[in-house]
Amino acid sequence: MAESLPKVLFTLNVPKDHLAPLDGVAELVMPDHGYAAAPREQTLQLLRDCTGVISQGELKVDRELIAAAPNLKVVANAAMGIDNLDLVALRERNIVATNTPAAFAESTADHAMGLILDVTRRISETDRYVRTGAWKNGIEPLRWEGVCLGGKTLGIIGYGRIAKLVEKRARAFGMHVIHSRTKLSDDPNCRTLDDLLTEADLVLTLVPLTPETHHLINASRLAQMKPGAYFINIARGKVMDESAVVAALKSGHLAGAAFDVFENEPVVNEALFTMDNVVLTPHIGGATKEQRRSGRLEAAENVARFLRGESVHDLT
Repeated sequence: MAESLPKVLFTLNVPKDHLAPLDGVAELVMPDHGYAAAPREQTLQLLRDCTGVISQGELKVDRELIAAAPNLKVVANAAMGIDNLDLVALRERNIVATNTPAAFAESTADHAMGLILDVTRRISETDRYVRTGAWKNGIEPLRWEGVCLGGKTLGIIGYGRIAKLVEKRARAFGMHVIHSRTKLSDDPNCRTLDDLLTEADLVLTLVPLTPETHHLINASRLAQMKPGAYFINIARGKVMDESAVVAALKSGHLAGAAFDVFENEPVVNEALFTMDNVVLTPHIGGATKEQRRSGRLEAAENVARFLRGESVHDLT
């Protein structure tokens, strides 16, 4: 009798060709919940017999999950981030963890520029206005003036792969781009965080969530920003103190803000819902068909390599 293949759970129902590297290497298990992942209780049940699990980064891999999955040997994020993974607990169980740090860079950079254009040119705000039917009352030339990006200074907090792609895009709009990073360099556009905040017309966060970056953007740092500046967060929600950002918007110190991530997502500070100068998207920075597919293929390849006994980059 042929030996059965190890089971690998993908937490979402995606096209099987997105996981092609696992063909003949593992038996795929996928829930059927439309766009959403299965409820956690069901996921824990499905994992009982699984050797591996791949998620889009939405699955919290903690001690509870690890205890419920006695056969688990490999965890793969089809995502850049790893803040959903308890790396200490995984290491204790000798479970390998991988991610796909480069797979979504272009998409995320595109989305960052989209948010910048949206909030400065009031695109979502005016879209909502047109949908009310109120535009039939006539054009109001002074009402919808936005901000031209040419000549403005974009300050990017963090200078990794995505930041450099955003920089390239922003320069095409005629923006001056400065950045901060962990260690200062001789790059003439490198700044300390304090200098960046006081110089930039728009501030974009692109740092991973670590103990050092938790609430990096807080009330005191928001106060350092220029009156009338814009703040965009496409990194991780907990990089900002969301209540402090709301206060800066209410006071008028910030001209506007745009978020793809939130401090306690999917819960959002309800005050943001009433603000026309705020753009909100549901953590979709990397969500393009092309790059989601490539990320899933890379994650599946990581798991397949592990199951074949080949080397993989273990985050633990």
